Amino acid sequence: MPVPDIGGLPPYANFDDVTVKVNDLVQRLKQLLLNLDTLNIRSLNAKVIEAGTITADKLNVNELSAISANLGHIISGLIESVEIYGSYISTNRTGYPKAEMSNTNNMFGAFKSPDNSLMIYSPSDKFSPVEKFSAGGVDSYIFYDPTDNRFSFTSNNAVINISTGPAIEIYSTNTRVISWNTLFNNSTGRSLQQDLDTKATKGADTGSAGPFNCGIPIGTVFKDVNGVPYTWQGVPAHTHTQN
Repeated sequence: MPVPDIGGLPPYANFDDVTVKVNDLVQRLKQLLLNLDTLNIRSLNAKVIEAGTITADKLNVNELSAISANLGHIISGLIESVEIYGSYISTNRTGYPKAEMSNTNNMFGAFKSPDNSLMIYSPSDKFSPVEKFSAGGVDSYIFYDPTDNRFSFTSNNAVINISTGPAIEIYSTNTRVISWNTLFNNSTGRSLQQDLDTKATKGADTGSAGPFNCGIPIGTVFKDVNGVPYTWQGVPAHTHTQN
């Protein structure tokens, strides 16, 4: 449909001639706008377009960056992409359990409930990415501190229970504990320091022992083959050095 123009007025048109021509032009434009379709639109450049519905088969863009809008709630079967930048992704919209990725602390998390979770996040301080375990108000952390070259497990109220079978092997030239008071025997409830305190100290002398008669009354007289007498004194009091 051609775009109507205002041509065709008489050489010396008066006001009534112009009025009739403009009214005719307005009516033609109304009909044009009411019957827009792909047959009469080849290019459209506009800042604002108001429309009731645009169906997917009418929309064709090479990149989503061509669309700038709050897309609201989108339901999709498959999205394939090279790069996705976003603030929050969750496997469960309303409840638990769920796994999520959030830009808060750059965190990945698995949540059984609000207070039972595992999170991996990157703190802003010197530490490496941190694993945080939370259960019933007890928080525990595993992290590596490159400044001190130290791998740490910390907790406000957790017991470390290592169960690996017949033995635990640690290959390290520098394994440290805070003190022997922090290592406990689960069967006896005693610390290693308590058990060490009951043992002898290497290099120290024992208390004095003896004298002992060794089964022979002290004062007994013996004679050798030559008839020389000897009086049995027993074993005198003595000490031993601990090895």
